[in-house]
Amino acid sequence: MRILVTVGTTQFDELIKHVDVNIKNKDITFQIASGTYIPMNYKYFTFTDNFNKKIEDSDIIITHSGAGSVYSFLEMKKKIIVVPNLERVDKHQRELAKYIEENDFAYVAWDLNQIDTLLNKIETKEFRKYEKIDFFKTVEIKNIINELIVSTF
Repeated sequence: MRILVTVGTTQFDELIKHVDVNIKNKDITFQIASGTYIPMNYKYFTFTDNFNKKIEDSDIIITHSGAGSVYSFLEMKKKIIVVPNLERVDKHQRELAKYIEENDFAYVAWDLNQIDTLLNKIETKEFRKYEKIDFFKTVEIKNIINELIVSTF
């Protein structure tokens, strides 16, 4: 089981350190971004041009609760454990994690100590499939403009 731990473009040293120190005997690679904690027990990188390859090569992804990351991984049909950074002032990571958990798209670790338990359960877990819903307001706007044009003549 190959595990990628990613924090996107933000620092989330607490997540990196917790996994590095507490998760044993796994094949883990960290993407630490601008973090100051340097993993001692597993491989790491800050950023890479081959990030998609790292994702493809991973069986499980432990990720911060950033919308871009979470939705990309779900669209790629990856098994993920979402870890909201509850220290952030904005609440979007908490709200997204709640949505993901309520819809059974992935596991959410509300506490870092849950990660090991969730890793042990995730291989056999069948999550609800995430279906991307395209958002095309441009079609609606074009229809409104066309109606306005037609009604003025």
